[in-house]
Amino acid sequence: MIINQSKLKYICISTLALCMSSLTAFAGDAELRQQYDKALGFFQQRSARNLNTVDQALRTLSQIEGKAADSDLNYDIYILESRCLYWKGSHQVNNDDKMFTHDLGMQKAEKARTIDDGYAEAYYYAGINLARWGEAKGILASLSRKGELESYMQQTLAHRTRDDQSGQVIDGFGPDRVFGRMFFKLPGLFGGSLEKSLFHLKKATQAAKNLPLNIVYYAESLSSGSYEQKAMARQLLDELLSNSPQTYNPDRVPENVEEFELARKLRNEIG
Repeated sequence: MIINQSKLKYICISTLALCMSSLTAFAGDAELRQQYDKALGFFQQRSARNLNTVDQALRTLSQIEGKAADSDLNYDIYILESRCLYWKGSHQVNNDDKMFTHDLGMQKAEKARTIDDGYAEAYYYAGINLARWGEAKGILASLSRKGELESYMQQTLAHRTRDDQSGQVIDGFGPDRVFGRMFFKLPGLFGGSLEKSLFHLKKATQAAKNLPLNIVYYAESLSSGSYEQKAMARQLLDELLSNSPQTYNPDRVPENVEEFELARKLRNEIG
């Protein structure tokens, strides 16, 4: 087959343009990845007493969201935004501020889901922001969204994470922790159940005992039960508090510090 010179020239130019476009996108994503890593670094410096580093992370992420050629990078940016907003909302004082921040956290996770609904993270972080939103609004006032929260956790369990793990293991068996806490907090008339709470929290604690909040929530549910269950709660809390929050789970020291304090408070209440 003979290709005339003008057609050959067109093919060469088109191919070159495509290559240049790919190189430009690659270079652009590399720069965006650097900004993402910078934001992640800010988030890793998070503190309950000072939200400045989380705000710095959010400002950095807001400048790069939706700009990557790589959809997975765009997904990760929105998920990190949702995580930052979850932390920020959890440490605000005013309930209206909390609700606003957690609602925004849900929105960022939902944007990640529109990019790819095949990963567990978007469902999970939307769900835990919704749970915190509900706490700020009030359990009874937010009952209309109970089914939405359950759906988020069920979808988390039905999907794999970005690093190809079961959605069940995300955030230290987070879905079971959320279910367990939900069944504990809800009045029996609206689906609350100590038995269901203990089922999920026992599972989370046994599978991810390195996450103090699993132990705290499990102990709190146990403390509402029989004499033997109260004794088990004391034992779990004493075992936890014999450790240091600085070394118990080095990847989440800021959370450890707060959760150890919750454990001490609960242990004093149980007596």
